[in-house]
Amino acid sequence: MRFLLSLPPSLVTRFHTLTGLPRTEYFCTSDPVGRRLGSGGGTVWLLEQCHRHEAPQTDFCEWLSRERRLLIHAGGQSRRLPAYAPIGKILTPIPISTEGNGPLTSPTLLDLQRPLYERIMEHAPTSLHTMVVSGDVLIRAGQLQPLPEADVVCYGLPSEPTVATHHGVYVSRSETPDRLDFMLQKPPVEQLTQLSSTHRLLLDIGIWLLSDRAVERLRQKCHAPDGTLRYYDLYADFGRALGDHPSLPDPVLSDLSVAVRPLPEGEFYHYGTSADIIRSTAALLDRLEARPHRSIFVQQSRVSRPFTAENHDIWVEHSVLGSGWQFTAEHVITGVPENDWQITLPRGVCIDIIALGERGYVLRPYGFHDAFRGPLTDSGTTFMGRPAIQWLAERSLAPHDIEGFEDIQTARLFPIVATIDQLGQMLHYMIDSPGREDLREVWMKAEKLAADSLLLAAPSQKGGRK
Repeated sequence: MRFLLSLPPSLVTRFHTLTGLPRTEYFCTSDPVGRRLGSGGGTVWLLEQCHRHEAPQTDFCEWLSRERRLLIHAGGQSRRLPAYAPIGKILTPIPISTEGNGPLTSPTLLDLQRPLYERIMEHAPTSLHTMVVSGDVLIRAGQLQPLPEADVVCYGLPSEPTVATHHGVYVSRSETPDRLDFMLQKPPVEQLTQLSSTHRLLLDIGIWLLSDRAVERLRQKCHAPDGTLRYYDLYADFGRALGDHPSLPDPVLSDLSVAVRPLPEGEFYHYGTSADIIRSTAALLDRLEARPHRSIFVQQSRVSRPFTAENHDIWVEHSVLGSGWQFTAEHVITGVPENDWQITLPRGVCIDIIALGERGYVLRPYGFHDAFRGPLTDSGTTFMGRPAIQWLAERSLAPHDIEGFEDIQTARLFPIVATIDQLGQMLHYMIDSPGREDLREVWMKAEKLAADSLLLAAPSQKGGRK
């Protein structure tokens, strides 16, 4: 089986060096910079880029039928998991214990995902050549059964309406539970409760298998009349057009057959946010070792000050934190070089530092629950856990003083500094010393990057640091 990965631009050329995985099995590309394709358009782009790379003289349909391919969507802006935006969530190191109480190892999320996806393909009909999955989830399952013949086959998990209301939901009639009746996206709890008396409801977990015919129909929907790719969502658009009674009917897709199956003994762990990487890892370890785990994870780091009973939800990776560091809770700390700083981290403040070679370092503090979405002028846009406009006002700044203020993802907030001492000064200014005029002047004069710019920062090794 061939693996096709959609990755952040900074990772594409370095993926094979970082992971050691062979180019003959793994093809990597990124979505075109500055264009939103959606999961459907992104799927078609990934396939077509691989086709152009491997066999441009061969008809696409013939090429598609030659072998099986697993498509992993692992690009995107990673707004809610900033620490792993440049390398993609797919290479997030997951500290799991392999044997009893032995030492923690840190395979990547990709390492952990791969075995189940390979098993699924082994149980799929030979007519299904393409599988599409998400790069920010870890799914575990029990013994699999052979899958039926259909143009589209999807796995799902049973779920309570209060949970399913936040996701895509497969709806099947009780008398034909393996046949899709229709699909909903984030339906209200009341609708799900009413449907549950006559239908089986399964949570969409992002595992889709497609026949060549289904891929061709998807391509048809994703191409504009002039041949260019347009935005099209695999779940909200394509998915809702499928089934016996689709919620978004589309004559182009109406004759595609769809089967849905519950994943046997299925377990779903999301790795899409800063909170998720800690809580999902703790839940996974609880399951693997049948004992509760503390929600503090330290990987390839040195932490001199011991954690206390009050500390929780902490993730430290590739960092050196001396005795002058004090913690509270809800911290993700990545890439911090050796230092002698005296730092007290407020609850919910996270730190990411990226080495830029001769240019020095870029400092990115952010909030554990920040969504990195919205203009700096909007009081609902948060930065380090509070309104961004408040953070600016405390430093005698206005939103219009910041280049790219129209969206916090494009706002140039993160300074580049030459030395570790300057890093410590800027960290204090940004998290707890807003009144220091001398530091304000240094921050104002420094070259600054936006979160979007940091997507282009090149990672230097497998498993996390850039």
